[in-house]
Order: sequence, then structure tokens, then C-alpha cells
Amino acid sequence: MKFSRNKAKVTTISLVLVLTISAILVAFPTVGAHDPPRTKDSWAYVAVSPNPIGQGQNVFVTFWLDTLPQTANGAYGDRYTWTVEVTKPDGSKETLGPITSDPVGSGYALYIPDQVGTYTFQSFFPGHTYTGEPAPPQPWDPYITSNMAYVNDTLNPSESDIVELTVQADPVMGTEDVPLPTEYWTRPIEGENREWYKIGGNWLAAGEQDVPGFAEYTTAPKTAHIMWTRPYWFGGVVGGEVPNGQIPYYYDGLSYERLWRTAIIINGILYYSVDTPPRYGYYAIDIRTGEELWFQNSTGPLQATGSGGGGTWGSGDYVKLSFGQILEYDCPNQHGAFAYLWANYGSTWQMYDAWTGNWICNIENVPGGSAAYGPIGSILRYQYNNKGYLSLWNSTQAIWYHEEFSGNNYWTWRPFMGETFDGNNGYSWNATAPVGLGSIFAVLGDRLLGQSGMGSYDYGTNAYSIWCLNLEQGHEGELMWKKDYASPPTQNATVTPGPVSVEDGIFTIAIKETREWYAYDLDTGEYVWGPTESMNAYDMYSMRRGTGTGIIVYGKLLAYGYSGVLYCFDASTGQLLWTEPTESGFDSYYDEGRFPLSLGFVADGKIYLYSTEHSASKPLWRGSKLRCINIESGETLWATDHWGNHPAIGDGYIVDLNNYDGQIYCYGKGPSATTVTASPKVVAKGTGVLIEGMVTDVSAGAKSVEARFPNGLPAIADVDMTEWMDYVYKQKPMPMDASGVSVTLDAIAPDGSFINIGRVTSDMSGMFKKMWTPDTEGEYTIIATFEGSDSYFSSYAETAVGVGSALAPIQPIEPEEPAEAPFITTEIAIIIAVVVVAIIGVVAFWALRKRK
Repeated sequence: MKFSRNKAKVTTISLVLVLTISAILVAFPTVGAHDPPRTKDSWAYVAVSPNPIGQGQNVFVTFWLDTLPQTANGAYGDRYTWTVEVTKPDGSKETLGPITSDPVGSGYALYIPDQVGTYTFQSFFPGHTYTGEPAPPQPWDPYITSNMAYVNDTLNPSESDIVELTVQADPVMGTEDVPLPTEYWTRPIEGENREWYKIGGNWLAAGEQDVPGFAEYTTAPKTAHIMWTRPYWFGGVVGGEVPNGQIPYYYDGLSYERLWRTAIIINGILYYSVDTPPRYGYYAIDIRTGEELWFQNSTGPLQATGSGGGGTWGSGDYVKLSFGQILEYDCPNQHGAFAYLWANYGSTWQMYDAWTGNWICNIENVPGGSAAYGPIGSILRYQYNNKGYLSLWNSTQAIWYHEEFSGNNYWTWRPFMGETFDGNNGYSWNATAPVGLGSIFAVLGDRLLGQSGMGSYDYGTNAYSIWCLNLEQGHEGELMWKKDYASPPTQNATVTPGPVSVEDGIFTIAIKETREWYAYDLDTGEYVWGPTESMNAYDMYSMRRGTGTGIIVYGKLLAYGYSGVLYCFDASTGQLLWTEPTESGFDSYYDEGRFPLSLGFVADGKIYLYSTEHSASKPLWRGSKLRCINIESGETLWATDHWGNHPAIGDGYIVDLNNYDGQIYCYGKGPSATTVTASPKVVAKGTGVLIEGMVTDVSAGAKSVEARFPNGLPAIADVDMTEWMDYVYKQKPMPMDASGVSVTLDAIAPDGSFINIGRVTSDMSGMFKKMWTPDTEGEYTIIATFEGSDSYFSSYAETAVGVGSALAPIQPIEPEEPAEAPFITTEIAIIIAVVVVAIIGVVAFWALRKRK
């Protein structure tokens, strides 16, 4: 369903009016019968918003009365009638209406002014005499009953004051949309981020969606990066002795028990049932982290269905989730969506609250038929029989029908807790259609497509017909066209209905024996193109199912099957655009060693395929893949070892049970973490510093492998992601030459200027490094930025370095010159010698005297 800003605005304003004017309602007392009937004057009002407005933009015209419709309550009782006179700047007039009011007597209209200048608006109330119609169903609500005293009372006519609107040439800018995120994001999506609906897709159940297998509102992984894994049950190789020479594998339930039944994703929560005795129930898991939010151990009234109902080991006495529902309920008293889980047990359905997993109610006697979701998310079943009976069953109607659900009187959606509703009350309408048409094969919103006479797998097709019935309100069951064909395009071949595309205006048929496709006009049934080039001989097995082996999206018919080859045909011409043969595997006994292909889904311009087998022998063949293929080029973007069950996608994350090891895998773009340091922290000007850091994968799964990566799980380049993830999570050999990621290094200088230091690439341990020399004194901020990749969201980190003044250079010590000897003349020398001789003589005399 497309988002409408106008609808959102109208809904919001009308809610404000309802709440505001309803406050007045409380002030009006209820009284007894009025005899004689009363007459009262009225006062009309009108307002226009926004004011001023730009030429060609929407304005919201609101009008109301001072007196409420006294008999109105919920869907029943009187309503007022209004007109609004608009006078344009050129003097011409335009009348809006007549418009019927809501239960509080107000109304609104959207208006687009097409002239620049001053407009005027005036509302006119023609007067009203109360009738009490439409009357509520019996028994009447006490409040409505008491207010029937106003029947035959009259309100006099009135007209509002004239209100002016200024229209300018330039548009008036409203609140800007919050752009789509480029960083890692989580639920809930904040209410003002309206445009994020484009990436917040849910996965309710493939068979119920508008185009089965097409996830329109989500991004999708461009690499095989794994967010987390979670054990479902014992899986993989048992180990120990090898009996009879066969390697023992744990049972995977692929044949009939189907351990991985239905994956449902709502609001970023994965729901799945477990059929692993003696553990029965269903889980709610955070799709980004793998964290268990809650587990319900088969609560609610259980329905035994036996082995035919899919009960593991022949027992059906536990809850098995079947599909999800987002019900968008919009009425004067309630606006918003409700999320539910459903368990389908044939004619009995069980409804559960998606927030808690608690049981709410049951619906019994649910009919079969062709499935679809209605405009507000109701679960629909269309039924046609060859006696000319066409009907629409609606899950919302089954719960909301008047006799059982008294809240209907007040426009409220409040399913009774613990109630078992009769599904026979769920028919929205039934209509007469032509007799003997055959069976429905496609529900397209406003029409049904059906066929008669198409052959079975064994016996081929003779004469057959294709027809189209109208579903528009008031024209239900009318035959729009019917085409009769004397024989298939290829004589004695088998014709089956193929995929349909409303956007491309075609439906297709598949010819099993020749493996060809034909297309016909959706509005007339006339031939458009065909045959296509023949597909591989092995695809005969899959083409007998028609719609089960093809999908039309993005203007392309994609076909696949047992051959292991994906074919892409132009939906407007049937021309073969490209093929993508999957790689061969020695273990395969299919054509050229390839494996059969099944469609997971198409999302974000990419095709996701997986390989599996109904009752695979043990040991499982090696080489089964989950594949991602570019829809424009046919190039395989990635393919990882994965024995699939049925993948689902929501919020950009793929989940599926991998039967190679019995674990649930979540693939998608994950968060990263960057660190950075610089050493030494303080250096002299002109001295270099070493910048180093790490870029790591901090997805939830990294915690499960932290013993092997104590310094953190390194972030690895997209080109090496598949091998790296297989090594980290699937016990495959470590790639020896995997590349890291690119990191930008920048600095903020002391003067605030920005310096680009350069780019570096981390290694297989996640580390990066670079030498750098700051050139001025002061404090520097160093920033390491990982801009993100197809595998990781961005991250960055900062550190600081101080640069001081340069030291004075060390000067060499020069040897000192010897002091100059004093000048001595000959006379001075003789005198010194005489003095020395005299001293020696005196010393000798005294020495001789002591000896005596």
C-alpha cells in the first residue's frame, strides 16, 4: 500500500476535530421526549489551512457546526449536509459539496488553488430535522436510545463568516522528510521518519502477498555477511562410528515434518515455530541480534489435526504459525495498525498477539478459496463454484460482525479475548457470476483470473479457456472477458497458468513439454508474445506447476527450476535477456552437475535463490547455495554454502534454516567499530607519530566467535566476504589472502583547519597503521573513518596528539686555548735563581744543626 502524505494529514486533522468536538458532546445532557419538537438556531464555521499556501498545493478546508448531530453515535444516527462556496481571485465561484458530516457534525475537503491571489471560503448549513437514521441494530445502545428524544427536532440554516486564503506563486515548504539511514539502525522507526516505510518491510507469508515472492519495501544484502546464527535443533554430522559405511547425519525434517515451516517477520521480529519433540511452540527473535525475546510453549486451545495436518511424528496438538497480519484500522475513533500471528488448522484459525505471542481468539468454519490480503490487511478468501456463485470471505468481518461485536457501534477494533467466532459471519459479499467458468488462479485486487480445461501433468491439454471477473464495488462477479482456445499452442502439450503482472498488464502460460512461455493481455485476453526460447529439459518437471516456477517483477519474467539455470525474459516482448547457469558440483546428479533452483524472493533489484530437495538422501550433497543475483545483468553477486528451506526477508535481513548444520542464519549489513591511537602522545615539532587502530565487525554473531578472535572479529572487504564468513561461521578453511577495509585518516589542526593524512587498508587482523609528522605546534585531533561497505555500516574514532616547540640544537664543546705564559727577563731569572739557592742553603743549615 502506497503512503499518502495527504491521507496522513487528513486523518490527523480529522482525529483532532473528533477529539476536540467530542469534548463538547459530554456537555450535552440527554433529556426526555420533546413535545412539541424543538427548533434551534445554528452557527456555521469554516477554516482553511495552511494559510498562506503556494499555487497548486493542497489546502485543507474544515467546516463544522456549534451543535452536534444529537442522535449520532458511531456508525449510526443523523449526519449533517454541507456546501462550501469558494470565490477565486478572478471573481469566479466554485461550490464544494454537498458533503456529509462525520458523527460530530464536522466535515472536510481537500482543495487545490490554481490562481495566485486571495481566495474566500464560506460554509453553508441548509438546516436539518433529526430522523435518527440510520438506526442501530437491535438491541439499541442505551445512549443512542436516550438520544432518540431529539427525533423531529430541527436546526435552522446558517452560514459561516467569510475566510480568506492567500495563495502565492512559490510553494510553501513543509517539514522536510528525514532521509533514509546510512548508519546502522534499529526498530522502532520513529514516527516522523515517514519515508522509512520504504525500507521497513515485513514478511507475512509468501503465498498471501500481492506478488508472491516479491519483497517491495526493503533493502537486501549485497554480500554474504552473517549477522548471527542460532541453533534450531541438532544438525549436521553426528560423528562417531560410521554404520554401513554411511556418514550419519541428524534428521532434518525436509520431507514432510518440515521443521522450518513458516518464517514471519513483523517490525524487525522473526517468528518461527519449532516442531522438535518434545519441544513445541514458537519463538520471537530480534532479527538484528538473534536475541530471544520470548518463547510460547504451545499456549492457547490446541487443535489436533493428525499427520495430514503437518504434526511432527503424526501429532498436531501444538501451535504451528502459518502467516502474519498487519491490520491497518482507520476510523473516527481509532487510527493505526495492529500486528497478529495466525495458525491455520484447515477450517479453524487461531489469532495471536504479535507483541506477546498470547492467544486472542479463534475463528471456526473458515472456508477455503483463493488467498489475498485486502486493502487494510484483512485476510481474504475468494470462492467461485461452477453454479455461478462468487463470494468474498474476510477475516476482519468474521470478528467484527454486528451481532457479536458490539464495539462496532463505536468504530473500535477490539477482538474479544477468548472468543470463538463463527466464520460463517465473515462473508463481506456474495454475487452472481457466469456458470461453469472453472477455477480461480490469480487474485489481482480489482479482478480475478481463472481457467478451465488446462491439462494435468500426465495427460496434456485439449480445448481450454481463460476468463476474468470484475471485483469492483457494484460490479462484483461481472464477466470482463473470456477467451476460448481450441488447443494449446503446441499440440498435445500441457498448459498451466503462469505468473501474472498487473504492472506489466500481462498474464502468462507455461508449456511443460517444450519449456516455453506465452503472454496475454490482462485487459482483453489477447495474445501479446510467445513462445520464448526453450528452457532446459530438466525444467519440464518444474514447469508443470506454472506459477510455482516463475515471477514477473521489474518488467522481467524470471523462470527457474530443476535445471539449475535462471532465465530472464523481457516481460513486454518475451525476449531472452540473459541466463545464469549456477556452478557445477561433483555431488550433483542433475544436469551438468547443477542443483535445482527455488525462489526465495526478489527484493531491492536482486534475486535470491536456494537449492534443496524434497527428500534428500544422506549425506547431503555438497555445494548447495543461497545465491544473490543482479536482476539487470544476471551476474551472481554472491553464493554461500547453504542448504535452504525457505528464506524470508525483513528490514534488509535474510533469515533461513541451513540444513547443513541445523542452524538459523541471518544475512545482512552489520555494524562496525573503529578504534585509533597515536604514539607518542606528545612530540616535538617535526617529530613523527605512529597512527594505528582496528576496524572490527561488531554484529551480534561476533560474540559467538570471540574466543577465536579475542581482539575482535576483523572487518573484511566485500570481495572476500563469502569465504571469510564461511571460515568464521561454517568451519571452512581460513582464506589466506583476504583484504581488510579502507580507512580514511584525517586531522584537525590547532587552527581548526582540516588535514587529510591519507587512506590505509586494514589487514586480516583488522589492524591499520600509518606514520605521520605534524608540522605546527599545538593540539591535533586525529580521526579514523571507515566509510562502510556493502557488508558493514560506517564507524569512526578519534584520538589526540600534542606538538610542542622544537628543542635548541646541541652545540659541540670547543677546547679552550692555553693561557699565554708570562714574559720573564734575564735579570728576573738571575734573581729567582739566587733566591732559590739561598732558600736551599737555609734549609740545609738547619738540617745539619738538628743532626748535632
